[in-house]
Amino acid sequence: MTIRSTNPMNSAQLLLDLQRSKDRLSLYTSQLTSGKRIINIGDDPGGSAAILNFQASIGQNKQYMAQIDTATSYLANTEDVASSMQTEVTRLMQLAQTGMTGTQSSVSRQAIASEVDGIFDHLMNLANTQVQGKYIFAGSMTTGYTDPLGVFHPPFEDVQGATAPANTITYNGNNADIVFKVGASSNVTTNVAGDTLFFGGPAATSLGSATDIFKVAKDLSQALTSGNTAAMQTAYDSLKTISDHVNVVITDLGGRQSGIDQIKTSLSTLNTNLAAVESSVEDVDYADAITSYTKENVAQQASLATMAKTNRQTLFDYLA
Repeated sequence: MTIRSTNPMNSAQLLLDLQRSKDRLSLYTSQLTSGKRIINIGDDPGGSAAILNFQASIGQNKQYMAQIDTATSYLANTEDVASSMQTEVTRLMQLAQTGMTGTQSSVSRQAIASEVDGIFDHLMNLANTQVQGKYIFAGSMTTGYTDPLGVFHPPFEDVQGATAPANTITYNGNNADIVFKVGASSNVTTNVAGDTLFFGGPAATSLGSATDIFKVAKDLSQALTSGNTAAMQTAYDSLKTISDHVNVVITDLGGRQSGIDQIKTSLSTLNTNLAAVESSVEDVDYADAITSYTKENVAQQASLATMAKTNRQTLFDYLA
């Protein structure tokens, strides 16, 4: 009978080396399968920390871009309304000029007044525009106002009765800004207060003034009905001032949109760059991984061969 004798320390070391080789082979296999160099945090703690930082920055930038998309939607809708208002103001100016011509009869002026009244109604609808169920010209009171008696009031309301003169338009909103955070140090105001656009300034001082589009439209309608050309001229002059003001608002809204568009472009570019750097840290180098896998596979086979040879040694091999 052949007596085999192995060195326990050598066997233990061979087993340890074999296990380490298997672990490395498993890692290389995972890298080649997933395309990622770092499979577990322990594979590269420093690299893993960097990847988490990159991912956090990219995620935050995506949130900012989502905010920009929402802000852009509100700004675009606000600008659309302001542009529609400008169109109506221009038409009112044309109607005022037409009414002042001496060839107009009382019947034709009445017809013009009826068109003015239709524009007035359209302006009221514009002033109470809602986007996704929210009034965009009410300041921060985007859901409207409910008085102590439980009566609901939209931002703009044509009041009839003893509480105010007939055809007086009241503003039930406020002047608060709605601000969106669109960058680490960038904010944008997404609204225009309703009284600023339709009254020409704060309701407390501008309601019923020469810059109140509703008051001017009503005055023009009454002047046309009565044939008062002097009042028509006054309305026309007021409409010119209102038109200039609306143009300023439209320009401001366009500037805000342009500004956040540039921020979004910068954030998108930054995310692309961050993703590229993250990829350089995280993604596997296939050529290097294949080479390492091949070398490790050869080393493992060598370890197995050595272990097999060691296990075949007998007591006479050590006594020789």
